[in-house]
Amino acid sequence: MKQIRIATDQDIVKVKLFLGQADVSADGIENIIDHFILMEDAEQNILATLGVERIERDGLLRSLVITSMVEQTNLLTLFKSAISLAKQKELERLFLATNKQASVQFFSMLGFEKLEGDQLPEHIQTSNHISQLFETTEPMIMVFLIE
Repeated sequence: MKQIRIATDQDIVKVKLFLGQADVSADGIENIIDHFILMEDAEQNILATLGVERIERDGLLRSLVITSMVEQTNLLTLFKSAISLAKQKELERLFLATNKQASVQFFSMLGFEKLEGDQLPEHIQTSNHISQLFETTEPMIMVFLIE
């Protein structure tokens, strides 16, 4: 039995440990913990995380970490939950960066569209997460318009 829910302050340590095990930065998690979606098993062990970092009126998906226990249908539900959370937080758009071509088809199914680099708003370009990605790779940027 898997449960998906919004993280709370009580989850900060658990989320930091989970992200640390996957070698994913947990910097600033305590400030945006209520912008994280968690998937847990029946014993409340984290199976997946997905965060939405608020940048002005937009959100940037980050800290996607999944264990081998997560099936593709669960992953779909996780992303739909993140979109729902973004609506709840009154965000206008969700951005994501990926360097995996295989992911593009999955994100396209969810309603994300590819952007060219010059279409990326400056406030997203200058975010720490995106800046760090562009230092090491040429990620593909995708956007989802929240209705």
